[in-house]
Amino acid sequence: MNTLLICLYVFFARMIDVGIGSVRTILLVKGKNVISMILAFIEILIWFFVAKETLTSDTNLAVVFSYAGGYAIGTYLGGLINKYFVKGNLTAFVVTSLDNKDMVEELKSANYGVSVISMEENKLILLIEFKKKYLKKLKSTIKEIDQSAFIIINESLHVENGYLV
Repeated sequence: MNTLLICLYVFFARMIDVGIGSVRTILLVKGKNVISMILAFIEILIWFFVAKETLTSDTNLAVVFSYAGGYAIGTYLGGLINKYFVKGNLTAFVVTSLDNKDMVEELKSANYGVSVISMEENKLILLIEFKKKYLKKLKSTIKEIDQSAFIIINESLHVENGYLV
């Protein structure tokens, strides 16, 4: 096989196997063990054949850069797949001032389920569980009302009962 074909093969195969690896890791964290196992098998099969080809061919710098470039692009694609295709829930913890009850009402009128905890020093903690696709909208709504609100957003592993937008 000539060098150009080897470079293309290595680049695209690495791109696919690293993209699969990114998705596999995300699904494993979400508790999808069987799907993760199947993806791991496919990922390592691809990696094995690429590594074999890379190590047994007349390796030059172009092949090395193809290997590294495929890895980098695969990582980027894995992030895009996570962002657009892997569904999930997020939990927002928002600390705001106690006299900012307008934020609670605004969030509820935007159909977010909001739980409120009063704190010392005239502060409120708002707990909001929502679908990942609404992250940008929620942050925008919060910042419109309170520019200094302290916001922490975590991925939710398990949600039971309650109200979810």
